[in-house]
Amino acid sequence: MSGQDLDFLFSNTEANQQSSPYLDSLAFKVDSLIKEHKFDEIIIPTIRLIEKYLDLNDLNKVHQYRFLLSKVYYILGWYPKSIVNLEYCHVFFRQNNRILDLVRTYNFMTLVYYKMGNNEMAAYFLGQAEAEKPSKNNPLCFNENMLLDALIRLGLNNPLAKPKLFEVLKYAKTNGMNEMLSNCYSFLGDFYSLNGNPVQGCIAYQKAAEIAEAIGFLADHKALNSKIFDCLRNQEKHQEASLALLKYIETNDSLHHIERNEILNRSIDRYEQKEIREDRIDLAQNQRLFELKNRRSNFTLYGLLFSIASILLAGFIIILFYQQKLSANEIIHSQNEQINQQKITELENNLTLQTMKSMIAGQEEERERIAKDLHDSLGGLLSTIKLRFDKLQSDNKVALSSPYFNKVHDLIDVACVEVRNISHDLKPGALEDLGLIEAIKDMLNRYNREKGPEIIFQAYGFDGNEKIIESSRALQVYRIVQELLNNSIKHSKGKEILVQLSLKEPDLEIIVEDDGIGYLPEAINKGMGLENIKSRIKYLKGELSINSRPNEGTSTLIQVPVKS
Repeated sequence: MSGQDLDFLFSNTEANQQSSPYLDSLAFKVDSLIKEHKFDEIIIPTIRLIEKYLDLNDLNKVHQYRFLLSKVYYILGWYPKSIVNLEYCHVFFRQNNRILDLVRTYNFMTLVYYKMGNNEMAAYFLGQAEAEKPSKNNPLCFNENMLLDALIRLGLNNPLAKPKLFEVLKYAKTNGMNEMLSNCYSFLGDFYSLNGNPVQGCIAYQKAAEIAEAIGFLADHKALNSKIFDCLRNQEKHQEASLALLKYIETNDSLHHIERNEILNRSIDRYEQKEIREDRIDLAQNQRLFELKNRRSNFTLYGLLFSIASILLAGFIIILFYQQKLSANEIIHSQNEQINQQKITELENNLTLQTMKSMIAGQEEERERIAKDLHDSLGGLLSTIKLRFDKLQSDNKVALSSPYFNKVHDLIDVACVEVRNISHDLKPGALEDLGLIEAIKDMLNRYNREKGPEIIFQAYGFDGNEKIIESSRALQVYRIVQELLNNSIKHSKGKEILVQLSLKEPDLEIIVEDDGIGYLPEAINKGMGLENIKSRIKYLKGELSINSRPNEGTSTLIQVPVKS
């Protein structure tokens, strides 16, 4: 803490017109002790300043130094004493319409109650501060409220608290707010610890402890070293943990020494007793004034009581009359909200399905265009090349005996077959001409190779029922089987692949199994192939189940309705 805190908080205070050399010397001594961070030595001169300004009836100065005294109590960890002085301050600021000072006092009370573990009172004073709405024109109040909101409203176990803490941290660094900076690092340490990152938490605690030690905040330094010790001990860094424990003990001893200071304790007790006596005198004066006003207003009071009784009776009747109506309105409102939410969910689902339908339709149109181009353009071109090459062979007898000529001839044949296979994969003509089962058989025949895995195909329940599957859904099933088969051939390294289709109305069951190397489904990165399969299954309103373990092969089970 530095003098700038008080300068800011009391910038609107009128100039002191009742100064004296004695008061000036006390104020100078307090300022010097603040700069030297000797906060225990500030208490006695601050109490004397409060008493002197009370005698002079300079309430602005009284509450300036009461706020300072509460700050010192907070630094030493004497939180109840700090709250008592802050209560005086917030009442005075509210009565004199000192909004900015009032809000900073509310913010400070929120922080002190949070340190005391009284989150209910902390939330109350945070709400009081926000109700005054001064933060929009004051960056310091804005960042104080943001920090306290992250602590109280969101909670440090909420991921949304982290960006707010970092924003306040940036502001504190830029403006040299060491106390705020220490608090930010401390609360970041709590955030990381609560969210399973003890290493980062320990680093944040250490930064906070360094700042707290530099500015002389003993209670914070003690608490932070305790947290650092726990973190390092849990990480089994026993030597570093021991150093943190030594710092904790040293700071704790310093605080105990301050608490046992007899001169300091007598001064505080005398000040508090005087405050209590003055409060009692004020209370007695207020009571006498109240009794005088009470005697003067008895007659009026009786009339008011009768009027109030009549109003209450009428109000009770009105409330009783409208209670049932309000209950009915609440039920209707709740039902309307549920219906609206259901409609929103239904619209979102419909929009997702429509988007997926458009995407899949676009993919199929593009596949059909590419297949047609391959078949009509590149396929025709290769066929022409083959015919002319055959004629070149027949015209040139010498070329017939050349192995290079024969090799080129074979490569042209292979290219024609590959173009035809790619065209069939992109646009399975057999699906429209022969149906789903024959189309899949045709695809499997093209995948069967001498060096590849053996592919077994089984189909059940399709006797005379194949046409029950809509053509658009049959195409999606074909693509799903094609994608699963590609994945097994490319990645499984298996010797045998089973493809099984079972028609069990109203569902079609698809099983693709291999005896390959397997994998952990939760450990692999999502690829386009698996995402395409999931998109098509979601579009068909089906279900997907993958069962795989390393060295145990992979089994994929899919169930989709045969009709939309």
